[in-house]
Amino acid sequence: MINCACADHGKCKNIKIVTASVSKDDMGGLWHLCLFSLCTIVHSADQYDPCKTAFTLEKMEQRVKENRIHDWTLMLCDRYSLGNGRWVRADAQDLLQTEPTPDEWCGTRYPIWMKEPPPEFVGEEVERDACVVGLQDSCAETLPIKIKKCVDYNVYYLTPPTSCYKAYCFQYSTNGIPPTDVVERPVVRHQFVRVEGKTAMQELQFVCSFTAKEFDYYYQVKWYIDGNPLVMKDAVQNKSIRNTDLGYDDKDETKGYRKLGINIKCSVRLKNVPDGVPGPFSEISKNFFAGIQVTSTRVNIKRDKPEGHIEVKLTVPFGCPFMPNGSVENCGLDIEMNVPRDPEKCSSVIKSAKTLISQGKNCGFRIFQTTWYKKVTIPIAFIDTPEYDLVLPDSPEGAFRIGMITGQKEGSPEWSGIELENVYVYISQSPGIWQGKECHAVNDPHMLTFDGRKYENQNHGRFVLYWGKRKGFPMEVQIETTACNRGRGRPTWDPFCVCAVAVRAGADVFVIDRCPYKPIRIKYMSCNENLLDARKLDEKNYRIYFPSGTYVQAVLEDYPTDNVRTVNVHVYPSKSDDKLTGGLCGTLNGNIWDDFMDRGGNLLWSTEAFNQHWRLSWAEFLGNMNEDQLNALPRWKHDVFYCTCPHEHVRGNKPEKIRECSEDTIVKCAKEDNPALNKNNCQIRNKRSAVKPFSYKMFQRQDIQLSEFTDTEEINISRTKREAEVIWTRKKASDFCNNFIKQSQTYKACSRVPGVSPDSLIENCVLDIMMTNSTIWAGGSREALRTTCMKEISQNTTLKAVTEEGKPSIAEQVKKKTCTNECSGHGICINGTCECDEEFGAKDCSMDLNKPPLVYGVNIEEGGLCDKRACQRALVEGYGFLDMHTLKCLLTVFHVTENKTVVGDFIEYMVQAEHDSIAEVFCPLGPARRRRSVPRGFVQGITLSVANNGRNFSTHHTIFVLDGVCQDTVNVSGDIQFTLRVGYCYINGKCYGDGSIHETEECLACNTEKNTTEWSKVDGCELVTEAVDDKLEVNGNLKPEGDSFPTTIVVTVLVSVLVLAALVTSVVLYFKMKRSASFSLKSEAYKNMENRY
Repeated sequence: MINCACADHGKCKNIKIVTASVSKDDMGGLWHLCLFSLCTIVHSADQYDPCKTAFTLEKMEQRVKENRIHDWTLMLCDRYSLGNGRWVRADAQDLLQTEPTPDEWCGTRYPIWMKEPPPEFVGEEVERDACVVGLQDSCAETLPIKIKKCVDYNVYYLTPPTSCYKAYCFQYSTNGIPPTDVVERPVVRHQFVRVEGKTAMQELQFVCSFTAKEFDYYYQVKWYIDGNPLVMKDAVQNKSIRNTDLGYDDKDETKGYRKLGINIKCSVRLKNVPDGVPGPFSEISKNFFAGIQVTSTRVNIKRDKPEGHIEVKLTVPFGCPFMPNGSVENCGLDIEMNVPRDPEKCSSVIKSAKTLISQGKNCGFRIFQTTWYKKVTIPIAFIDTPEYDLVLPDSPEGAFRIGMITGQKEGSPEWSGIELENVYVYISQSPGIWQGKECHAVNDPHMLTFDGRKYENQNHGRFVLYWGKRKGFPMEVQIETTACNRGRGRPTWDPFCVCAVAVRAGADVFVIDRCPYKPIRIKYMSCNENLLDARKLDEKNYRIYFPSGTYVQAVLEDYPTDNVRTVNVHVYPSKSDDKLTGGLCGTLNGNIWDDFMDRGGNLLWSTEAFNQHWRLSWAEFLGNMNEDQLNALPRWKHDVFYCTCPHEHVRGNKPEKIRECSEDTIVKCAKEDNPALNKNNCQIRNKRSAVKPFSYKMFQRQDIQLSEFTDTEEINISRTKREAEVIWTRKKASDFCNNFIKQSQTYKACSRVPGVSPDSLIENCVLDIMMTNSTIWAGGSREALRTTCMKEISQNTTLKAVTEEGKPSIAEQVKKKTCTNECSGHGICINGTCECDEEFGAKDCSMDLNKPPLVYGVNIEEGGLCDKRACQRALVEGYGFLDMHTLKCLLTVFHVTENKTVVGDFIEYMVQAEHDSIAEVFCPLGPARRRRSVPRGFVQGITLSVANNGRNFSTHHTIFVLDGVCQDTVNVSGDIQFTLRVGYCYINGKCYGDGSIHETEECLACNTEKNTTEWSKVDGCELVTEAVDDKLEVNGNLKPEGDSFPTTIVVTVLVSVLVLAALVTSVVLYFKMKRSASFSLKSEAYKNMENRY
């Protein structure tokens, strides 16, 4: 039997005594459990010990019975100061215990007193009834109260009276007279003290600063934290006044502060002796905020100028560790930012500047101790959606809320996890002049400025189509035109059409080049700044986004009957383009008459002068620049990079690793419906610059013979029969174009879309027919109508709204009824997707799957080489690659010697190709690179070809995979062969530097003077017989493979004999045990029969 009780009954008022019957063995464990439980309860009681309260009633010096006040406005009232009841500290005073006379008012009209005395023993707590004096009775009503005896003073739990003017009356509990002096209003200041520990730290303390009196009083300081009196310091003389400072205490809030980001005030009163009667408290100090102030809690941003900033400032410094030499480390404090949002919803968002680069975090900033007093400005940006309407969060007034919290600070928990005041960001709409506008160069080429001015550019050459004028943010779109429609019998004045487009932001360049007599390119030329974002809508439609939100749409058109490949270029402006554009697109300001401007803003009066002003030389065209020229282009003004912040609530949500950082003003998710084109090719070039280059390439890009690629008949484009010769009049052309466009599914679907008119495109169609005496360009005009229509429904929010219940929106209806190029006559349009006829492919069903794609080469940029350390896939360049599940690569793997002599077997694999664009695919090399045995040759070769349908493969091209550490190329009389770099061995397919020791045998090493293909014995090192690299070595001499063969046979035979003998023995034992078991069973059965009968 064990009784679990409590020694201090004053603390165990609500604890039940538990009696349990236990065994002797369990006695000890239960006793420990009992002690633990009691300790926990007592500790919990200490946490809520009312003796620790620092709350005092106001004007205690006026609550004496001698204080008679006749002015009602000055009378004390405790109706509202006690809440629903609270503990109150009374130093050297107790509640009045004698009935007050009619003349004893205690500074109020109806004093409150008690009939019984307070408790006598420290820790004792009693309940009493307090009497409220009435007009006719000294105890007109009673109020329940509690009293607890503390060391040197009592605390009272006082119930508030029901009305005014009623207040508790006190009397002095000790002899003495309270001081009448009052300290002047104090001021809260701060200072550092050194706190010793494993690492000495600075601790922030607060000083209640006041002017001491001449008389040698004792000073008692009361500290208020966030308006609550929490800390009452012991009374001390002026020489010990530092004992009244407020420091950090993480365990007891009545002894110090636990966390910063708090409001602090203090008050002081005097005593003649430490436990004597106190005088009145001084006026409470002005509020001092100790933490981080947000000085800009409201930020206003305009949509067309989407940048703002938040300002914060520390009011006190944070502590740092002491260095071994006694100096203080210049440590930092991280402030992390958070923008609550729905990560599943594609909507506008606020981003913050990336400044915590060294910490690998985004959305935050670091403040260092040496500059803690300086105001910190953190830039923020509004990242918009492409829609015309402003998309704002579902919050009061449509404001974005930004939360901030301090990070974990080692050694200073008081600074960790402090939530700062929220910042609200308000976005205002900007002029919508950019909405519904476009600039384009289509067909041969018909030009249109942003403001709607139409003109022709029948010139051969290169031109600036779009030029962004924002200073420090270079943006440009260039086009190249070439003669087209030069078929047999065509006039010499046949038109020019766009064959290439180059897009530039800063030093980043993306090119689509389909001009004759050179390989087709759809690729990043440079991506050093990661500014451009190229997206593939389908094999023939590409969209390139600028950081400003402006984007370019390039539509590839093929006309096989006339061997023509063109690019229709559309430029769609954003809100940042207002009055800041130039080039052949003109100035976006709503006025068509000032569109023909030169770079200096001067008006040009003729179309030809305007075209010629924006002409470029061959060397100025971005698509013709080499790597050095591209790297020399003016860079983007990188004052700030903005990053997406975490989306969860501030508390507990840490900044993510930096990955979503860009200058984009269009949210990333708004572009993710379409896959991004691969940047690896240009990034590989930059990354490999640090890798040891090969001395020679197997070929140069300019070595590719282009004569075989100039005829588009070799490309798998479905050819249509050339139309019969017709003499076209304008009337015939107009009738044809009206019928061709207005009877199309595209027109029928898009006719309900505001701002999409076929009139200008019909006129372009007529001009094309009259100029070329052919209708081949009509499809381009119809596709230009679809392109503008699809752009409008993607940005016009009104068209996405459902207007009739049960019916889809206009945008959804248009998407379901339109297909690219009306499926080219080789399929049907079902819900916006072409269902192609058998043996036809591509998004528009224009490609014959039985014809293989055209391949120029593999890893052309690297000259047909691949470093095995980075060679995970090969880049195949050509034309006619389709984004289909049947797109396959055929890989043939072999090995060659240094002079390219093939050794060993050929191994063939077929793998799924990775589609990037119609001009580029990637072939994964994983299966081919996986080594199954030690290669006999020196270098691995891989021959590749590609098929759209998995059957009809292109011409094959070979790459060679080298280990750049020790392998290199060499020119032997004009033939590029392979060699071993000086200072290396190549043993069993691996590179070893001269002097490298064998992995398991320390007496073998790479010695390039002895042998570069086999391990060499280390001089002076004795070897015992052991196997090394599948060869036996006896006393340090490598035995030839043939010598080890007989020994292997002998060992194998001996092992086989032993195994066979073991098997025979096992079989014999098995049958003996079986016979014995059978005999036992029969004997048992016989005995049972005997017992039975």
